[in-house]
Order: sequence, then structure tokens, then C-alpha cells
Amino acid sequence: MELIFEKDDLLHSLQLVQSVAGGRNTLPILANVLIRAQDGEIECSATDLEVGIKVKVDGTINEEGSITVAAKKLTDIVKELPSDLQVKLVTTANDRVELTCGTGVYKIIGLPDDDFPELPSAEGEGTTIDGETLCAVIHKTEFAASTEEFRYQLNGLYFNLLEDKTEVVATDIHYLALTHCPPIKAPEDIDGFIVPLKAVKEISRTFANSPQVKVLPLKNQLLLSDENATLTTRLVEGEYQSYQTLIRETSPGRVVVSREAILRATRRVALLSNPKSFAIRLEIDPENIQISTETPEVGEAHETVKVDSGTGTVKIGLDANRLTEIFTHIESESVIIEFSGEFEFFIVKPQSEDGHMCFIAPMRLKT
Repeated sequence: MELIFEKDDLLHSLQLVQSVAGGRNTLPILANVLIRAQDGEIECSATDLEVGIKVKVDGTINEEGSITVAAKKLTDIVKELPSDLQVKLVTTANDRVELTCGTGVYKIIGLPDDDFPELPSAEGEGTTIDGETLCAVIHKTEFAASTEEFRYQLNGLYFNLLEDKTEVVATDIHYLALTHCPPIKAPEDIDGFIVPLKAVKEISRTFANSPQVKVLPLKNQLLLSDENATLTTRLVEGEYQSYQTLIRETSPGRVVVSREAILRATRRVALLSNPKSFAIRLEIDPENIQISTETPEVGEAHETVKVDSGTGTVKIGLDANRLTEIFTHIESESVIIEFSGEFEFFIVKPQSEDGHMCFIAPMRLKT
């Protein structure tokens, strides 16, 4: 095999696939990237048997072929090469890869592709989604997903396939983020699926600049593709946590406040909260939100934020870290805060967008 690349084209593709390769897998071949040139196209592929990715690379094929080579080592070398010179990649005897750039020559021991897992192609009708929309629903929800292994069914995003839309949900029980995207088509026996967090992060990286992404749910896996890349992932098995009972038509309390003002005030007050619980108190009335905390071993703080409009009053304890995560992942100048009582879920929504909402469980505070 003999290929010639522009350095930046090769590096971009290697960086997309490298994060999938390796990890804690004990099979040496899975730490490698597969480089294959056939039928006039060059592809880089990597997999850890849970997530797999294939990316097309622009380049010149002087001789077709395939080889696998250590993904991290190859990426590190290409990253350091000068951008103004082309990179020549040649396979030699005994599964060696020779990389030439200017006066530099780098020889890496590779492995034949015989044992490299075959990745599926995104064949089938699927649903085409705007790439920006796909990445946006991930950004608005993934922060709330659980990372605790014993809650494996919550270690991802749940796509609830409804007739008129698809609800995208993440939760760790203590808080929940929900938004929606256009309806996704799936086989009749699939009414929803859970995408693992590792795959969620790779989707954001791989399709960050994609105009359109095809989404194809299958029984145990999900395939996504655009013109240049195909990503496949196993789905998390099991039933997702029920969340529909949290959604209310109306709440007795409701205020509108500047997102930036309440975010910054919450961060400042949280600096003196208990480092074990990050508990703060919000006292809300139709004109103000007072944010406070008192920790005997640390100190105390309070700050008042004016609200734009509001009804109802409440005193409620919340986790400052979770609350700031919610404010950070809302893209709106003002937020709507809804509440029903000190022991009911606290709701935050962007004022400028329907269907995106976040819920946070209250904390019991000393009076």
C-alpha cells in the first residue's frame, strides 16, 4: 500500500478515531487504527467492540491495501509533522508502516487487518437529522446522565420515540434534563433506546460540523452517518427510569430571571457552601431571589438577584453544582424558574425555547 496525504487531512481523521481505540481492552488489535485503501477511497477505522467509527480521508492512492497500526503512536507522530509538507505512508515487509515527511522517516510495527472487527455500513432508510440539532440536544442533556456503574441504565441518553417528536432525556435521579428533536423512525418493535455516554461524546465529536446526519436504530445498536463518517454503537439494555410524572402543565410559582445574573450569583455564593454537599438556599418571591449558604467550618454568604417578573414564594435547598450545570447548559438570555413547594422538584426552562426543561431535586436544609 502506498498513500499520500496532506498532513492536516490525515491528522483530523486520526484524531476522530483515536479516542475510540485502545482504552482498557486487552486485545492488542483494538488499540490500532485500520487504514484501508480500496475502490478509490481511503478509510480510517477504530473500535473497542462497543463503539466503532469509520472516517473517509482525502489522499492519493498509488497502491491499494490495508494495515492496522497503533492509533495513539501514529496520531502523535503525525501531529508533530510540519503542515506544509505532504505525508507519504507505505507498507513494507513484515507488516511495517513507513511514514515519510520531508527528511523525516518513521517506521512503525503494525498488525495485519485479518483480526480487525468488521464494522457495519449504514445501509437502510433511517432518519435524516440536521447535524446542529443533533449536537444541540446532546449538549442540553448529557450533563445530567449518571456516571455511576451500578446505575448502568442511566449511563446514557434515552431517546423516547414518539409519533410527533423524539424526547431526549438524561438523569442521575437527583436531576434530569429533557429536550426534543424531530421524530426518528425505527422498526415497529423499538419505541426508544439508550445511547451509552461514551458513544454520545463520540457523536458530538464526529458530527460537530455535519450539515445532515442519518440516524438508523436497530435492535441492539445504533448507526449514524454523514458523507464522511459512520459511527456505530451498542445500545444500553434495559428499561429507562420513568420521568413523565415530573412534567406539569402549570406550577403555582413562576419567575423569570436573567440567566447570567443568577448563574454568576450562584457560583459566588457556592464558594462558601459545604464542600461535601454544596447546599445553598434559594428564597424566591415575585421581586427577588435571595441565594445564601451557611457553613460553620467555612463561613456564610448571601446575594440577591432581581427577577423580571414572577408569582409565588418558596424557600428551597438545592445542590449548587447541579444548579450551575443546568444554567450553563441553557442557551437563553433569561430563564423561567417554576416551583410547587420546598419538597417538590425545582424546574428551570429557557424563556426562548419550548420543550427544553431541567428538573432538580430539593435538599432538606436546617431551618
